[in-house]
Amino acid sequence: MPDPTSEAQSEPQGSTTGFLSWLLISLVLMTALSLLAVHLPERLKLLLVYAVVYGLIAGGMLATLAVKSGLTVTRSLLSVIVLLTISGQCLVLYLSHQRYQEATQRQFKLDQTALVIDRMFAKGEPPEDPQARKEYDQVLKQFQAAKKERQDKEQRLLKISSYLEHRLSPVARLDAPWPLLFWLLELTLCSAAAVWAGRQVAQPASPETEPAEQDSSES
Repeated sequence: MPDPTSEAQSEPQGSTTGFLSWLLISLVLMTALSLLAVHLPERLKLLLVYAVVYGLIAGGMLATLAVKSGLTVTRSLLSVIVLLTISGQCLVLYLSHQRYQEATQRQFKLDQTALVIDRMFAKGEPPEDPQARKEYDQVLKQFQAAKKERQDKEQRLLKISSYLEHRLSPVARLDAPWPLLFWLLELTLCSAAAVWAGRQVAQPASPETEPAEQDSSES
């Protein structure tokens, strides 16, 4: 006769092991989903819609995996799904920002005007004539100011806030903090979509379909 105490102890251990396995696989799947989302063509990354679709896929995928792993999709598990979805969206933002930085730096490197002028001033010697020297110093001062302004612009464009503004640029030109607030709105909709999809997967069969299935099995 089996010992009820040992069965009660093994059940929580099995559920904990199942949850940890589900969590590990979910992390891998969310990483893969985020990488896929980053490399999608830009024409498919529609604002708002893009985040909602991501949430639907993430919530449905993780809830389906939980059901197949023998886990019950409870509120606690849905909370973990939301956290995984938010982490995935943060990863998408990070990787997209990295690609944006690389593209921005590439554009600045292609512009060799400042480098050529800098070398010209470095190789040339200031004129001895006082009036010409004054004009030379004035031009050099203007070039140094323009060079610093260009460097400041590059550093500003490399920030994540500039990337968030860039995302909205095809639709509207919005200054901070509106691009960040818009991304937070997308994150909220994405999380809500993940919860909805997770609940749909975990929803039991409706009472109307159960008798029909029993009748068909009896016949």
